Formats: sequence, C-alpha cells, structure tokens
Amino acid sequence: MLVILSIAMIIADVRYSLFAPIRPYLTWLVAPIQVVVNTPQKILYWSSDHLASREGLVKENQALNQEILILHSRLQKLESLQAENVRLRELLDASQRVDEKIVMAEVIGFDQNAYSHKILIDKGFSSGAYIGQAVLDATGVLGQVVETSAYTSRVLLIADASHFLPVQLSRTGFRSVLRGVGDLKHMKLMSVPHSADVKKGDILTTSGLGKRFPSGYPVGVVRAVKHVPGKPYADVDVVPLAQLGRSRHVMLIEKPKSERQ
Repeated sequence: MLVILSIAMIIADVRYSLFAPIRPYLTWLVAPIQVVVNTPQKILYWSSDHLASREGLVKENQALNQEILILHSRLQKLESLQAENVRLRELLDASQRVDEKIVMAEVIGFDQNAYSHKILIDKGFSSGAYIGQAVLDATGVLGQVVETSAYTSRVLLIADASHFLPVQLSRTGFRSVLRGVGDLKHMKLMSVPHSADVKKGDILTTSGLGKRFPSGYPVGVVRAVKHVPGKPYADVDVVPLAQLGRSRHVMLIEKPKSERQ
C-alpha cells in the first residue's frame, strides 16, 4: 500500500508540481539523514586514502634508507681508495729513497696465532723472494721473509718475540740489538748500559751487522728510558716506525746472491 502511495505522489509531483512549495523544507529535513548515511562512506574513503598515503610514505622511507646506505657504502669505498692512494704515494716515495733493487708486494694475509706475528705476501721464489730477505713498508723496516713458495711468502714481523734486529742510534751511533716482545706497538732495546747516551725520541736504524738488513733503514723511535736500581742495563722501550699489522703494500729488498745468508 505504501509503495502504491509513494508512486502516486511521485507521479503527481512530476505532472502537477504538487510538492514544489514544500520541497525546500523537505530537503532541509532530509539533509541530516543524508549526512548520517554518507558519513560511513566518507570515513571509508578517508581511511583508504590515509592507508594508501601511509603505505606510500613507508615505501618511500625504506627506499630513502636504502639509498642512504648505498651512498654511505660508496663514501666509505671512496675514503678507502683515497687512503690507499696516500699509502701508495708514500710507498713510491720510500722506494725512490732505497738504493738497493726492490720488489713490490701486497699483503694478502695475517697469521691468526696470537703468539706469532707473521704476514703473507703475494710474492714467492718465482718473483725472486728468498728466505732472509728484508721487507720494508713506506715508513720503516717491517720484517724478513722466513718461508717461501712459488707465489707467496711468509714474513716474520720485527715485533715477533723471536725476532732480533741489529740497530744503531742515528744521533750517537750507539749499537745494540732490538728485540720483539710479541706486541706490535713496542719493542725492547737490549743490553743498554746505564751510562749510554740514549734519550726519548732517538731514532733507531738498521746497523748492517749480520748482513741480513742493509744499513741505514729506519726501524723505530725510543719512547722511554728507565734506569731501575739493581738492574745491569737500562730499560729502553721502542716504538716501531713501520705500520706493523696495517701495511697493505710492502717492499722486498733484493741483495746480490753473494751477500745473502
């Protein structure tokens, strides 16, 4: 019945504009209902837009973070290359100051044994490396070759506890033996009388005694001199000049076969 009545009212309004005078009032009465009806749809649209916007922001944030990581990685690589170029220039400058024939090599490994300080280089006897050969980096004496194979060699660092190196003070010419103590940061100068003229800051170079290391190459600098009552010798602490454990490129000093031991 209500359906028929509704249809009749619609036809009457369309043909005779029966409800035209009261239509504005009806619209005003219906407006709140329309707002209530449309609110869930608007909320749904707003939520969808908000979620889409948030997902977009999350994805953009992730992309930006990845880009930052890539840029940081490239920056670190650039800084590493710059540092390596500096080291190579220093090594080149040092090689020009070496009178003997040299062979350039790259460090490719380190011994993991805490009681042994050795490095592995990419030159073996096929490149002229031999046991007892002196090895330097850009700043000083690094060690000597103790093992060789066709394409690699093992170098004993001067800081190893089994290594002894004849040295002399550049300032006075005083000669002694520098002993490794198993620490890459310092060594000990042996048999130094209390009366010897040894001071903090003195430079030690190879003396040439023993004929294994050519004379005149920098080895270390005196860090401290202690005179302990009751001890026959002074306690002299030395810091190595070579970048022990950090050098990547080194020089092998080649001596004539007649002078090798």
